[in-house]
Amino acid sequence: MTILDQLEDLQEMIEENSDSFSNEPLEIEAVKCLDYCKQTKEKITPVVVIDGEVMFRATGQNVMEKIINKLKLE
Repeated sequence: MTILDQLEDLQEMIEENSDSFSNEPLEIEAVKCLDYCKQTKEKITPVVVIDGEVMFRATGQNVMEKIINKLKLE
């Protein structure tokens, strides 16, 4: 399962439990290249950007945790 697939599942879970999360829309966009890889010789993919914060070598778990923490109502 790719990060994109996991995010689509997360989006459904947030919609089903809308009383636990802010109503801020979750926009998911797949972008082929942000040119970060061309600036280094290190392996930094996959690259994910959440509200302007760049995550290198992102995992589905890290990305979903960041989104849940951002949208979860306290």
